[in-house]
Amino acid sequence: MVALWSVKDLAAEMGVSPYTAAGYLRDGLVPGFEVTPGGPWRVDPEVYAAWKAAKSVENDPNRIAPRSARSKAAQNRRRFT
Repeated sequence: MVALWSVKDLAAEMGVSPYTAAGYLRDGLVPGFEVTPGGPWRVDPEVYAAWKAAKSVENDPNRIAPRSARSKAAQNRRRFT
């Protein structure tokens, strides 16, 4: 069984303050659960890793290609030789 993270552990992983991490948990922006109502929050590191991978830019179907890739294609179309 994997040890669960506390709010401090999540904050260190995200690079934010514990207050910000607790706010993300409370608002449902990051997956986690309260041990008891009004009690401490816990985060499963495996669930967090899967959530983070799913939220990455590379997996976004609406992602626009970097400018260099678009401009190379445009340069090839603009050649009148």
